[in-house]
Amino acid sequence: MLDSQAMFIHGETFVQSNEEDRRCITACLVKATWVIENDKERKKRKMPEMAMPWYKSIGFEFKEEFPTGSIIDGKYAYGTVFELMAKPKPPDAPHYVVAFRGTMMNHPNVYLDLIHDLKVLFNTLTTCARFKGAHSSIESLLDIVRDDSVWLAGHSLGASLALEIGRNMMLHKNRSVPTFLFNPPNVSLGPAINSLLKGKHKTRFYTGSYAVKYALANIMPWNRKRSKKVFETLAPWWPDMYIHPDDWICRGHIDYFEQRELVAEKHPRFASTAMRTSYRDIFFSSELQPHLLPTARLWINSTQKQDPHGLKHWWMQELKLQRKFYHVPEKTEQDKKIH
Repeated sequence: MLDSQAMFIHGETFVQSNEEDRRCITACLVKATWVIENDKERKKRKMPEMAMPWYKSIGFEFKEEFPTGSIIDGKYAYGTVFELMAKPKPPDAPHYVVAFRGTMMNHPNVYLDLIHDLKVLFNTLTTCARFKGAHSSIESLLDIVRDDSVWLAGHSLGASLALEIGRNMMLHKNRSVPTFLFNPPNVSLGPAINSLLKGKHKTRFYTGSYAVKYALANIMPWNRKRSKKVFETLAPWWPDMYIHPDDWICRGHIDYFEQRELVAEKHPRFASTAMRTSYRDIFFSSELQPHLLPTARLWINSTQKQDPHGLKHWWMQELKLQRKFYHVPEKTEQDKKIH
């Protein structure tokens, strides 16, 4: 199962600057969260539990889990808190990692996850009990340790939840929590656009769309001021996004960052405003779409072709990834006028 990929944390070998350790360890703990929940079903059939090696072999202990509290199955858990057991703690290592699993398609309670998949689609995840319960528990952890001593991690649906919590912590608490997002969903028309348009035609489409968003933002200055403030507040927070370009669920993140950079090179006047603007925000939502981020580190895996939305690629060591760091282009004069 994990033996060939197992990593042990001791001494100076695990440091925050080692990107591979961060990726492998957080992916293993997200997998552990999934297996812990699956073990409950295995136990009913008197089968052996399999979760422990996923966190014990990398020096962590199970601390607590986040149950859904559903009246159907209140013990159905969507997240787990793991505590690093190494003493003394290696420099820059986390005290706690909070991991959120994705949708469990073969579980009897999968409908509880599918309901939250719809909340991701309609950008209402922050109103649900999962978000509120996990957010409160993570705040309690942050009251006893430094911000960078609590890490958030999630896959798919769990990545959406981790993204919302990390984003909310920065926006409302000014706390920059390291966040690791494996195949985070992006609700956009990106997959359809990719299938219809390529190369310069796609860039022209995005340029035209950015021009329309810029015009709408000027018509509705309150939305522009709000999005500008959100971007300025979020700027110090750098979530790590692990994405496969063949995964249509998360591919939109690549397009968002790549196209905004291309448009900004030729049309800086309206790019910095348009990149903060979503049609859904303007017409339907009071909340900025979570995929609109000023900064992010994208880790793109183009080498593993099977199951592009799967978590299993991300705990592999020596994985060849394309790394891209994105930040907001320099402010335009037009931006400065709205102070």
